[in-house]
Amino acid sequence: MGSSIAVVHLVRKSNSMEPFRNFLSSYKAHNEPLDHNLVLIFKDFDEEEKAPYLDFLADTEFVSHDFPGDGGLDLGPYFDVCRKLDYEYFCFLNSFSEIQCDNWLSHLYNCLHNSHDAGIVGATGSWESTGAADPPFPNPHIRTNGFIIRAEVMRKINFIEVKTKDDARHMESGQKSITRQIQAMGKQPYVVDRNGTCWAVENWPDSATFRSGDQKALLISDNRTRAFDEGDGWTQEYLSDLAWTGVPSKANPFKRHKLRHRMRRFFEKKRPRIR
Repeated sequence: MGSSIAVVHLVRKSNSMEPFRNFLSSYKAHNEPLDHNLVLIFKDFDEEEKAPYLDFLADTEFVSHDFPGDGGLDLGPYFDVCRKLDYEYFCFLNSFSEIQCDNWLSHLYNCLHNSHDAGIVGATGSWESTGAADPPFPNPHIRTNGFIIRAEVMRKINFIEVKTKDDARHMESGQKSITRQIQAMGKQPYVVDRNGTCWAVENWPDSATFRSGDQKALLISDNRTRAFDEGDGWTQEYLSDLAWTGVPSKANPFKRHKLRHRMRRFFEKKRPRIR
């Protein structure tokens, strides 16, 4: 095998080629000295459909892993790889992930390896409670767009079958999330930034990685971090409050076409904000 670390990226047929091309370009653009194998999960492909992707990978060393069908969202294929491939560490990157700096894997690995109580290290984390089925705010959880974990820890996690987005949310931020199960093992979640700084749960809002500090220290981007970057001030304020204060304005920017939300926004701006 040649390495004890697998960098696992999910390639979904339903996404078309563009997200994969963006990921691979970012992977090649940033230097990473830490020895690892790139593992590509081809989800719902037959051999003929894989051909253009394999052409694009002609000068890239990788391990191919097939996952039949388009079920399981991201986490189902992750669990499958962890059960079937023999690595000591797995670093998982979802379909929309793009690497943002050199030494990105070293930063993730060093934080996990050097923090005595670390059980999982992510490029982003959040305190958000996404619904009634979640623990109340603050609900710290590592976001599954990009994280590293020891195989022995991953294999101890109780996984439900992921059939729907609600199932995936349950595993990411619910009462028995990956993060909470790891904490129940006596280990802790950390976020690491592009400078290699390890951030404990209580300091995540200051890490400038997810919906804070202009995300200027972000290690790995994804569709959610890009949506924040592209949002106007109203949108960024709302999303930041979802993640870090638990008291977002009732003037939801995603419903701004409705007059009552524009009126709420006007009056919210008149009153002092809770921070």
